Formats: sequence, C-alpha cells, structure tokens
Amino acid sequence: MPPRVLPQAASRDFRIDAAKAVGIVLVVLGHAKGCPPWLVMLLYSFHVPLFFWLAGAVVSDARLAETPAMTLRRLGRTLLLPYVFFFFAAYAYWLLTRGIGDKALRWGSQPWWEPLQGFVTGNGVLLYVDPALWFLPALFVTAFAYALLRQRFGGRTTALAAVVCGVAWAALFPALGLRLPFALDILPVALVFYALGAVLRGLPGVSVGGTRGVATLAVLAALWLGAAWFNGRVDLNHLRFGAALPLYLISALAGTAVCLILVARLPDSRVLRWLARNSLLIFASHMLSFSVMSGVATVAGLRPAEVGIGWALGSSALAILACVPLRWLMLTLAPWALGVARPAPALGTMERVA
Repeated sequence: MPPRVLPQAASRDFRIDAAKAVGIVLVVLGHAKGCPPWLVMLLYSFHVPLFFWLAGAVVSDARLAETPAMTLRRLGRTLLLPYVFFFFAAYAYWLLTRGIGDKALRWGSQPWWEPLQGFVTGNGVLLYVDPALWFLPALFVTAFAYALLRQRFGGRTTALAAVVCGVAWAALFPALGLRLPFALDILPVALVFYALGAVLRGLPGVSVGGTRGVATLAVLAALWLGAAWFNGRVDLNHLRFGAALPLYLISALAGTAVCLILVARLPDSRVLRWLARNSLLIFASHMLSFSVMSGVATVAGLRPAEVGIGWALGSSALAILACVPLRWLMLTLAPWALGVARPAPALGTMERVA
C-alpha cells in the first residue's frame, strides 16, 4: 500500500504544531507528582484553554461545512474511540492495583463498578482512574456545538455569543453545585476559547521582533503572570475559576497569547512535529504511565511526591518517551484507538484529530 498523505500535510502550519508540542509537554509536567505548586498554578492558568484554542484554530472550512451526521462520525472516531480505549486500559490497571499500598487507603473500599459511572457520564470528578480523560468528551461536545453554531450564525457572531454566554455561565453555574453529564457544564466556557481560536487563528504569527513586538510580549506576560498569581489555583475540569472570574479569563487568554507568540520563534524540528502529531496519544496515556511509575517507585521504597521537581521532570520525560513504542504498537494492532481509520505506514502520515 503506498503511503497515504493527508491533504493538509503539505500546508501544515508549523506554528500550530509547535504550540501543540509545547502545550502537551506543559500538560504532562503539570500533572506530574513533585511539580512545585507555584508552577502547577501557572500552568493550569492557561494550558487547557490553549488546547481548546488550538482545536478551534485548526478546524477547516471543509470540516465546518459537513453535515451534523458527518461531524458526529468524525468526532466520534477521533475523540470518543480513544476515550473508550484509554479509559478501559486505565480501569483495568486500577482494578489490578487498587488494593496495593497507598491506593488501598484511597480506593480499596470503593465498589468495582464506581469508575464506570465516570465513563458513562464523562464527568471529570468521577474519572479518577485517569483524570485527564475528561478533556476528550469536553472537546467532542465543544467541537460539535461550534460546528452547528458556526453554520447557523457565522464565526464572529458565534465567538461573540460564546464569550457572553461563557462568562455568564462561569459566574453563575458553579455556585449551584451541580455537574452535567458528558462535559456539558464545561462546554460554555470551553466554547469561548475554541471560538476565539477559530476566528483569531492568525495570532501565532505575531512577531516579537522590534521594540513594539517586545513591548507587546512584555505586557502580555505581565498580565498573565499577575492575573494567574493573584487568582490562585484554577481547574476547568472542576469548574474552579479562582479568586475572580475576570482574572481567570485574563490569565487564560494572556497565557495562551504568550505561548503562541513565543513558539512561533522556535525553529522547525522533527521532535516538535512528532510531539504535535502524537499529542492525543501523550495526553491520553501519560496519567496511566504516571500510575505505573508511581507504583514501581512505591514498591522500591520511594515516595514520588517527596522527590520534588526531579521526579516531575524525569517521570514526564519517561511518559512521553513511552509513547514511541506505544504508538507503533497501537497503530499496528488497534489504530482506531488513536482515531486513525487504518494503519499508517509512516510516522508522518497519522491523521490529525479535530
């Protein structure tokens, strides 16, 4: 079979790839045990909004012209099938190890079927066997909602409505203490970043050269650091927006802008492109890799959380490197688990997710 080259491959924007590559490394590091609290706070302030922004930035006009049924099939293949596979992989590991060591204190008394509630509802709070998986159903509903709204109202109107509704939702809904199934309670806020990414997709090309560019970058960095620091720890998965909602929005948007501007200056490299093309695999597998590494460390008499930043950096690197053989194995045996319609004969031909 000749190599299948995707239509977008020739015109793939390296700046988007670089942002995805840097973003996925930051996500992994932010989830690692031993990562300093101040760094976790800064990373959480923008890294999830960054990925919703990038997902909106790469959606093409052809994709937005699909029928709702076509969009559902595509998003189901690229997001829900990986969600199913990686949940049950993490669930199997949880069943095998929940009675060992510290896990016995946390999960030993939990009924075996309880994690299945998290899988069915897509609720991030209940997805404790692999907390990061909440992002996949959240992106699914966000991308589908945006496609429907964009066809009906256009890009700018949809973005404006998303900002207004998202801000109102974030200000009022968390106080009710309710959670909606399949990330529908996260949708209004996620849609803000997705819609802005779609209409402002040229932002990664902003130059930092010259006095004006450096000044712009300095102002954005100051806004991000100041807002994130005074707002405190946030978590979109748990609908926690910190001390003040305006500070959350400022830190999320300014942090995203700083990342997009800086990565545009990075030189093209195979490493960055590999990280970008495998961001789905890294995202879905790194928490399971962390669990395995923590289990091995505990058996060896180590406590990862007490090792500090060294453990965080080392475990993050190992979790990413583990995706090299894992990707080959999955493309050979179960390409559908990565959202790929059929095995790709070369590393560079993996289909890009929505």
